[in-house]
Amino acid sequence: MPKKITTAGKMNERITFYKKVQTKDDYGTPKIDDEEVFSCWASVRIQYLKEMQVTVGTALENTITFVIRHKQPAEIKNDMTVKHNGVRYEIVSINPDLQNKEFDVIICKAVS
Repeated sequence: MPKKITTAGKMNERITFYKKVQTKDDYGTPKIDDEEVFSCWASVRIQYLKEMQVTVGTALENTITFVIRHKQPAEIKNDMTVKHNGVRYEIVSINPDLQNKEFDVIICKAVS
């Protein structure tokens, strides 16, 4: 990703990554819980009207894009979820910056 599009100064939103873990309740019954993996600063980009019209009926409908630093405390995986401003999102796509190793793009969709 070009440096001019995203800079660290625009990363002013806090997001948290979660993974699913299997635990047991007080009676020993297995259940699935969310476990926080890490939080980081991100630049948040929502779809504009024109983009919303183009993505209607596709997997990218109602998506939000988070741009984060490439180096993070844990590896981001597709089965994780992201929480931002109290809303939970599932990860649709992870686009790592393999060339410059500066910023990764995480495309997410709100969990209903």
